Amino acid sequence: MNNDESVVYAGEHPLTEANPLHRRISRILKTTTNFSIPFEDRFVEDHAVLVMMLQMLRSMGCVIVFLTGVWDLFHIGHGDYIERGKEEARKLFPDAEHIIMVVGVDTDVLTRERKGDDRPVVPQDERARVLRHLRSVDIITLQFELAQLYGVVTPDVQIVSTSTKDLPAGMEVIRANCTHLVNLPPQAETSSTARIRRLTFEGAAGMLIKVEHVLSTALKAIRDELK
Repeated sequence: MNNDESVVYAGEHPLTEANPLHRRISRILKTTTNFSIPFEDRFVEDHAVLVMMLQMLRSMGCVIVFLTGVWDLFHIGHGDYIERGKEEARKLFPDAEHIIMVVGVDTDVLTRERKGDDRPVVPQDERARVLRHLRSVDIITLQFELAQLYGVVTPDVQIVSTSTKDLPAGMEVIRANCTHLVNLPPQAETSSTARIRRLTFEGAAGMLIKVEHVLSTALKAIRDELK
């Protein structure tokens, strides 16, 4: 054998596959430039898995920002609120390479408890999938109980809205589970509740007009018959 030739011996231990969560996180970090990331990568229903993912992201120097809501009949105020929340986190951590926005979605059961039996209008799966189309959203998860996710995510930056009426009393639970708390005013004059109320009113008014017309026609027919 020529002394210049290299000799390669096969190793006894084959290469192991990369950790699936690491691959998933790598894809999530590309969401700012790639909209082809599957919904399944960004939607984390299992809170134990979510905690592991956030630990990995923090170990990579990522800053975690979190907010939660119902997101029923998604409108411009919702989108601006989420985007503004991420901007506020960027102001607090200007040197961070990645700001990871985690968005909680109230389940249908929790929404009924908070908003009444006629809500939500849009089911939780669709509400979660709508969020994936926002560039500012990196991870989506479900909230099964009121105030549940504050202790699960324990964010670097917690975003809350001044318009939310059922936040934990005094917000002690929120403050205890985050580094920074940012309280934002509503980002639009409209709200899902106001829109639903208006649609209900307009629908009822329209129905009354139709009933009035039917009754008027019927009464006229009776009068004509009695002549």
